[in-house]
This record gives sequence, structure tokens and C-alpha cells, in this order.
Amino acid sequence: MAVVPGENPRGRQAFDISIAFTVIAFFSVVLRLYTRWFIVRAPGIEDHLIIVASLFSICLTICIAYQARWGMGQHADTLSWDDNVKVSKAFWASLIAYYLSLGLTKGSILLQYHRVFPTRKFRVACWCVFAVVICYTIWTVFGSIFACVPVQAFWTKERARCIDQFAMWFTNAAINILTDFATVVLPMPVIRRLQLGKRQKSALIAIFAVGGFVCIVSILRLQSLVAISNSKDQSYDNPAAATWSSVEANVGIICSCLPLLRPLMAKYLPGVFSSHRRDTGGTPRIYPTIGSARSRPLPSHNGDYPLATTTRGSGSGSRGSSDAEGRDIQVETHIHVKVEGGGDRLSGWATLKPKRSLRDDRASSTDTLVKDSRDV
Repeated sequence: MAVVPGENPRGRQAFDISIAFTVIAFFSVVLRLYTRWFIVRAPGIEDHLIIVASLFSICLTICIAYQARWGMGQHADTLSWDDNVKVSKAFWASLIAYYLSLGLTKGSILLQYHRVFPTRKFRVACWCVFAVVICYTIWTVFGSIFACVPVQAFWTKERARCIDQFAMWFTNAAINILTDFATVVLPMPVIRRLQLGKRQKSALIAIFAVGGFVCIVSILRLQSLVAISNSKDQSYDNPAAATWSSVEANVGIICSCLPLLRPLMAKYLPGVFSSHRRDTGGTPRIYPTIGSARSRPLPSHNGDYPLATTTRGSGSGSRGSSDAEGRDIQVETHIHVKVEGGGDRLSGWATLKPKRSLRDDRASSTDTLVKDSRDV
């Protein structure tokens, strides 16, 4: 029978924390997608990956809800055999959702790095970390599915061949923490070389460094893994591990979205998040970024630009001067500039690369991270 929420405070607490972080992560993804589709107008495969990662995070929260409903947080000997089976099934499914969410989130971050920073060495390093993440995710997912053979032995507790859970979970946790650190540290050397103002560069580093919080959560989760991996009463000892797993998955999603929300913030809070600094003359200073075109687009115009300057003489006409000196002298200079095309909002440098589209320039530039939304 289902457990009444009031009679299971430990399970209820795990669910409440999970749902709170899942909601925050969901709205972070929504804001990211709005920014990428409607403000920057440069969605990519990494945005699709984060959508799937968010869906698996929601699945993880649903699994935690089912575990809490059927007795997670209570001693196994106080639950019926059916309830213990249901709790174990939901726990088994939650492991798969957790590892898929983590892997897809890291993949999304690394693909975004690949688009933003086009230097060859960085991209090679990015692909290496990406390959490790893919292999790790495949191993953890299949290792969780086939932790016991036959599979149903995981929840029926019948005699079967099962992987040493302590060894598997801590090996997975160690690789997970290493890939977290690699993902956070990877872009820092490139960011330091960006042609940005000191304040703007520091802010960008801080945004990326927020991902370090995921590493902290991963480390804090280790203590709960010790309890659950050695547990003889899995339903009672699982709430802490379930909570930290959900927090880790959702914090990863949130951190992957934060660097991409600057254009959105600049649009609605231009005084706070504007990426331009003005010099003493009041002219905006524009900082080009690695792999980007000039960030100021040329105005769209089809027609002529007539320019003229006029210079007049003093016309004093004093005695003894020549006839020409006695008259006002007027010199006119006419400059006629004809601009054709320009219908697209291409930048000054982009016009020198006719085969490169505006979408490509936006997609492969740090402008999506640091530039004012007025430039989009």
C-alpha cells in the first residue's frame, strides 16, 4: 500500500528538494531556449541535448516521487514485499535517468564550447573530453541496466550474478568528478586570452566557474553513496543519495544555461548587463572576440550616400591684394558613395566572407555569451 506523506518525512523531504531543483532547472532551460531561438537566433544541437537532459532530470524526480510514495525513507521490514519491489524498481530506473541526464548535460556544455571557441587546440581537447563523457555515459547506463543478471533480480533480490555496487558506484563517481573538473577548467585559458575589458572578462570567468558548484555537489554526494552501497536496508538509507543525485543533475543543467542567458539579461536589464564600455567621448567601445566578426552590424541600406564639405575664404579684400584675394573663395568637395545590397545584417568583416552566413558567425562567436542584445 502507498505510504501517507505525513508518515514518511524523510521520503517527503527528498521529493520536495528534488522537485524544487527540477523546477528551477526547467525554467533555466526555458529561458535558454527563448534566448537561443528568439534573441540570438542561433539554436544548435547542444540546445536539443539540454532539452533531453532536462527530460531525464524530470524522470529522475518522478522516480524519487514513486520511491517516496511506496516507502523510501522507512525501514524495509516495515514495508510489504510488493512495496519493497516497487521501491527497488523505481530506484533502478532512477539510476538510468540520473546517468543519462549527467552525460547529456556535459555533452551539451562541450558542444557549446566547440561552437564558441574555434581554436584548433581547444577543439581537439574538447573532443577528447567529449569522447570520455560518451564512453562514461554508455558504461554507466548499461552498467546500471545490467547490474544484475537477470535484470529483475535487482528488485526481486533472487539469486543472481550482480556487480559489486560499492566498486561500480564509486568508480562512476570518481570519473564523474574528474569530467566535471575538466569541463569547468577547459575554457579558462581561452577566456583569459579574449579581447575583453577586465571587468567583462572577470564576469565571464565567474559565470563559467559557477560550474564548479557541480563538482562540489558531486563530492558531497559521496558520503550518501557510502551509506547506500553498504546498506542492508536500502529503502531507509536511500533518501540522502536520491536527494543529492537530483540536486547534482539539476545544478548541472542550471550551470549549463547560465552563460547563455546574458543576451536575455542585456535586453531586459541593459544598464546592468550591457557589454559596452564608453570612452570619454561617449562612443561605445566594442571588443571583438575569438572567432567572431565585428559585433556592430552595418546599417541596412540600398541607395546613395551624398557627402559634401564646403570651405569659404575670409573675404577680407584688403587694398593691394590680388583680384582673387579680394573676393570670397568657395571650395566644395563632393563625395558620392553608392552602397548596393546590405539587406542582411552582416558585420563589416563578414562582408569579406561571402560564403559564411550570419547564422555561422553568430553560432561560432562568444557574442552569444558576452555581447549586448542590441547587437543581435
